[in-house]
Amino acid sequence: MRTLSIALLLSATAALGQIGNATWAAAVSRHFTEPAWWDQGVVFVGNWEPLIFRLRHGGANMPVDMVDSYNREHSEDTVLTLKRAGVNMIITNFYKMGIAAEREDIEAARRLAVLCHKHGMKIGTYIGRTMFAETLLRDLPEAKAWIRRDEHGDPIRYAAQTYRYRPDFNHPGYVEYMKKISRMAIEYIHTDLIHFDNHALIAPPWTGATPEINRRFREFLHRKYTPAQLKQRLGFSDISAVTVPSWQGISHPSEISPITDPVMQEWIDFRCQDFAEYYGKVADYIHKLDPNVVVELNPHGIYGTNRAFLNGVDHARLVPHGSVFWSEEPNEAQVDGQGNLISKIRSMKLARSLNQTLFSYTGTARSDPEKRSHRLLMAESMAFNRNSLGDVGDPLEVTGLDQDALTYIRFYHRHNAHFSSTRVVADVALLRSFPSLAYNSVEPQLETTLAEQLLIQYKIPFEYVFDQDLPNLSRYRAVILADQESLSDKAAEQLSNYVNHGGGLLATGRTSLYNDWRRNRGDFALAATLGVHYLPGKLPAASRHEFGRGRAAYIPAIESVDHIPGLGPGKAPGPAGAGAFGNRYWKTPRNSEELLRALRWVIREPFSVEFENAPLTTVMELTEKTGGRERILHWLNYKLPTAVEPTYVTVSTGENTKVASIEVLSPGRPAAATIPFEQNRNRVRFQMPALEVYNMAVIRLAR
Repeated sequence: MRTLSIALLLSATAALGQIGNATWAAAVSRHFTEPAWWDQGVVFVGNWEPLIFRLRHGGANMPVDMVDSYNREHSEDTVLTLKRAGVNMIITNFYKMGIAAEREDIEAARRLAVLCHKHGMKIGTYIGRTMFAETLLRDLPEAKAWIRRDEHGDPIRYAAQTYRYRPDFNHPGYVEYMKKISRMAIEYIHTDLIHFDNHALIAPPWTGATPEINRRFREFLHRKYTPAQLKQRLGFSDISAVTVPSWQGISHPSEISPITDPVMQEWIDFRCQDFAEYYGKVADYIHKLDPNVVVELNPHGIYGTNRAFLNGVDHARLVPHGSVFWSEEPNEAQVDGQGNLISKIRSMKLARSLNQTLFSYTGTARSDPEKRSHRLLMAESMAFNRNSLGDVGDPLEVTGLDQDALTYIRFYHRHNAHFSSTRVVADVALLRSFPSLAYNSVEPQLETTLAEQLLIQYKIPFEYVFDQDLPNLSRYRAVILADQESLSDKAAEQLSNYVNHGGGLLATGRTSLYNDWRRNRGDFALAATLGVHYLPGKLPAASRHEFGRGRAAYIPAIESVDHIPGLGPGKAPGPAGAGAFGNRYWKTPRNSEELLRALRWVIREPFSVEFENAPLTTVMELTEKTGGRERILHWLNYKLPTAVEPTYVTVSTGENTKVASIEVLSPGRPAAATIPFEQNRNRVRFQMPALEVYNMAVIRLAR
């Protein structure tokens, strides 16, 4: 492979000013093959901040000698120490403030990459998203054209760091620059993974309104609609004067809900599509340049907020261009002081449903002064993640991890065969409909969040599905529509066909009352399927209905135990806004038992996992190995340090299978425990031993 020098890269980036405003030709393919090493279990640390940024950024706890710690992070002694602790990848600094400015830091990253590869470890490289006025714009003045500006022409900055500007990601010049930076990471650093940091668009009113962004917005509308469709959508077909929304005079744009302005709706869709296309262009370039490089970005996960409206993030469109995404959400695994079970399970299940891996922090949680929760954070990643234990700590602090944490890392490596090449076994699909969740920040967000909490705490095997998955629902025994109010005619037809052919459906609230433009139909599109009708201003009573070979149940609402002003039939939405339903609302619904009875009725048979007397502060995940020779039941205790008594559990084994053996493994236990069991047709019952933090039952099957 040809090696680039920094001088060559500087000359290449200097020519970027010739790119101008050329438009891209077509969307890139999402299809690529992941390298073989990627499925072997990734345990990593990060030292992604270059020395130049540490010095420029400063901070209240800035040490006297930053150079010493920086040099130790990049030393062979540190690499060997990390390897002994079980770390097999370091994500290091590469690009943040500009190639010329970071010349010395890039050389340090290259030396570290050589050391990692020498000792059989992988190297990831950090590529930041912001533009530094004092360095990048000094060295590459053409980059000023890539700055994201508001409707007044002012640069949009990065929080209080006034020297950092936010870029217009899909500006043609910025795209080409990111390709060149990525090429250098591959050919000069010989990277194994590229980490695009903190990639999400900023919330209104700081969204961007440059001529280039407006040009792309109108181009998006022309691609999406014919002139006749534009007239139906907007009332006119000449969109030459249409612009992205202006926020002048709107004091709190994020509180707009529901979003009924068609241009604003299209702008939300445009931001999601535009952002996904940017990532696709760069990721496709990397995959073609070197298929063995894993591509990752940081848009964060899902946690009760309207990510499409706030951040231009539609995970179903965005993340499949790569293999992994980060979530730095603060939902560290615990049962909090109010009794809420808090986790990153939503984001991890989102990743698994999209065949992705989630990166998150699994070293000692910042909120845990007693340093207990790293065991639970790591266990959560083992149970719900695809093939990574996450970021286990600061490179210079991993040696300070206590024996419990090191035990979990070793357990993960020793038993990686039970974590790699697995898929989730799910009875239930929870629909996250884009127009429902993007155009209303209140009721659909709340009911979806509550449905998730119900499924998590009652230990019901589930996955997410998205609008594009609706033709392929046959693997699920039921679909839940938690106030998925805005469904297209096609989506409603697909769901109706699913029930007609034997599927189960549980719908709540105003599901299907609106079409995908959020225009009121006057009655549910799924009225015949559900056996209920909408009366103006009044939701129907709970109902159960046989439809074709399937069953459908309707419940008026998933009820929060919290009083939320303004919510309820006939009431206007409260002022909660797009960022409303964080973990303070993560409680099981008031009408949980009613919802569970309805769900069991539509499914007809027991769930694939049925615990007997397990507390709601425990959760589970059921996975199976490719080929179906093994099912793995993960059981976690979130209420530390209280241990859980042994409990019986019944697990589905699939059709025409015989259980050969069951072993229970747990970090800290000297050996696997062989468990007696009783098999009755395609179900097996056995007793899970007492649970401290994490138990894993490996059910070996014979066909």
